[in-house]
Amino acid sequence: MSTISNLIQQQTNPYYQYVNELVQIESQQKYTLQGEENQLTNEKSSLSKVSSVISSFTSKIDELSSKTSNNFNPLKATSSNTSAVTVDSISGIKNTNTYDISVARTASKDITLSSVYSGSATDLAANGDGSVDVTIGGKTATISVTTTNTDGTTKTNKEILDSISTSINNMLGTESDSAVYQVDNNGNVQLSLKSAQTGYDQRIQFSNATGVLANVTGSITHQMTNLNNLDAQFTVDGITFTRGQNIVSDAISGMTFTLKNSTTGQEQIDVTQDVDKATGNINDFMKKFNDMNTQIRQQTFLNGKTGNKGPLQGMHSIRDLTLNLRQIALTDMGSAASGAYKNLTEIGIGFEKDGTMKVTDSQLLQNALTQNPDQVKALFVNTDSPVMQMYNQAKAFTDVGGTISTLKDGLDQNIKYLDNRIQAQTKYLAQYEKNLKAKFDKMYQVQLQAQSQYNTIMSMASALDSTSSSTSTSSS
Repeated sequence: MSTISNLIQQQTNPYYQYVNELVQIESQQKYTLQGEENQLTNEKSSLSKVSSVISSFTSKIDELSSKTSNNFNPLKATSSNTSAVTVDSISGIKNTNTYDISVARTASKDITLSSVYSGSATDLAANGDGSVDVTIGGKTATISVTTTNTDGTTKTNKEILDSISTSINNMLGTESDSAVYQVDNNGNVQLSLKSAQTGYDQRIQFSNATGVLANVTGSITHQMTNLNNLDAQFTVDGITFTRGQNIVSDAISGMTFTLKNSTTGQEQIDVTQDVDKATGNINDFMKKFNDMNTQIRQQTFLNGKTGNKGPLQGMHSIRDLTLNLRQIALTDMGSAASGAYKNLTEIGIGFEKDGTMKVTDSQLLQNALTQNPDQVKALFVNTDSPVMQMYNQAKAFTDVGGTISTLKDGLDQNIKYLDNRIQAQTKYLAQYEKNLKAKFDKMYQVQLQAQSQYNTIMSMASALDSTSSSTSTSSS
């Protein structure tokens, strides 16, 4: 027979709904704390976003002010005949110039070919096993070949040439490329050996040949009969050069160019100002500033009509940063020479009402970059320049121990404090719920006991009524 306690366990206490409602009411403080914690967490996330765009802005200034880059007077090189010569790099050239160039020949790889042999014949085997030293560039390998197969049969001419080619590829694979080709429909074959690099120093040389390899290498011919012509030959401003490679980095100081084909006349490589690239560098700088301005405005906005505001609206230091930077950008540079540019407005850069940096006069900017690139550079790199002062103030926000780091530390402390309070509330609510359930369990148990007693009494009463009714019937 089930006890009252078992009955409570077997069915849900109907009063638990009141427990849940009471716990929800008691949880309001916890929800408030969680809301405050979420707000602080959002503020911390917003600070990270602001920190990221500030870092991008200062990194762009680092890039533009680099001593190894010429960002305000960059140069570009053009070839008058790109099918003959192309320019790969002018990173070491500082000034504009024109170079006359003509190409007599480009550098070639050494290609050697054996005699043509009947592939199925075995006449090469008659020369016996052999070896040869093959030298390509600075590497020498000894190639050895047998004239019989492992089963004792005589190798065909094709099998011998295949053995030579395989040995060369295995031992000199990075210096050469070798293959055996069937040259006609009659099964005639020919060995090809090509150097991997161009130039006379990479020519293919054979020595100390014996046996079958003396026969094969003795008849090998070079496709370029004058091996000196494996080197490229060209002139720059009347000076004749020879090089083993077609990529040349040591003829014109600071320039690397590639020889493509010989020329029939004189061509030019022109090194000129790249004003478009310089303008692009300025535009990149403005974009980074505008990205920062937009992000800060998004995080600190206040809508007077709706009351909506950004998560960092209350942080005045963040809210005022781009305003302060705009003011700095318009201040004069004290170190500017007489008649030189003193601020960004003098090179055609200004601001919209919303703080967006823009080019207010594109012609003024282009003239500045074309005619006075060093003065433009000074506005970005001098220690008292507007841009460098903007840099110093912005970087103070992202440095270790800087403004954003300090703000995050404060948020972390508050988040930790709230988290501790939330944990305490959670513990308290769990005990509160447990106590309520215990009380309502007792109440429910009393109710069940009362109901059980009531049911017993009613059952007894029903039994008495039934007995009384039976007695009356019998008396009748």
